Amino acid sequence: MRSSQGREPVCVLDRIIAILEVVRESHGSTTITQLALATGIPKSTVSRLIGDLVRQRYLTRSEGGVAIGLRLFELGARASTPRRLSAAALPVLAELFNATGEHLNVAVQEGHDMLSVISVRGRLRPAPSRAGVRVPSVTTALGKAVLAFVDDESVLRDIMEELDPQARHSFERELASVRTSAVAIDRCETFPGVIGVASPILSSDRFPIAAISVAGPAADMDPNRIGPLVRHAALALTQRLTLQVA
Repeated sequence: MRSSQGREPVCVLDRIIAILEVVRESHGSTTITQLALATGIPKSTVSRLIGDLVRQRYLTRSEGGVAIGLRLFELGARASTPRRLSAAALPVLAELFNATGEHLNVAVQEGHDMLSVISVRGRLRPAPSRAGVRVPSVTTALGKAVLAFVDDESVLRDIMEELDPQARHSFERELASVRTSAVAIDRCETFPGVIGVASPILSSDRFPIAAISVAGPAADMDPNRIGPLVRHAALALTQRLTLQVA
């Protein structure tokens, strides 16, 4: 940014950070002219970068110019999610474990994977995952539960790019079903002999914060019985997270 030394930021990243900082400090919205003056960046460059940031939802256009966009709020939510989840999830997981006795996971999306934040060991030996382990979004119930509610088409496109056309069509239909029921199922796609059932933890504007899952042996794991239990747990955890913010 145009620091106290009055120099114009040189690299693209510096310029973007300078623009975002000025918009943040405006506590509302600001114009391209004001941004150019505050940062020392040429107005034409500011206009081009603003267009890119608006397309990526880091900024949004308003009557007064541009303002902070939803994606920055989403990133902020992601940064604090593991700590908040740990504080809110324990009683919910205890209730879910008492009801199922199965392996439990709470996970957040990281790139093409789901990163387990909390894991409770159940009957499965060996356990299919543990806290800190990544599992693929495209096959796991956890991943499907989150991807069904992702509104960034580029994220879905990147994750599905390795699927053949038939598999991609089947996956898109599965995500549509998850959006309706808020329950996703992994029928031994990720781990042989293991069925997973998951439900998303959504923000008030239906942004997927994380997902919670139950995994058990395919021989006696009934998704129709487990589904409502997982959905109830996801709703309970969502409510606890909401109360934390309030």
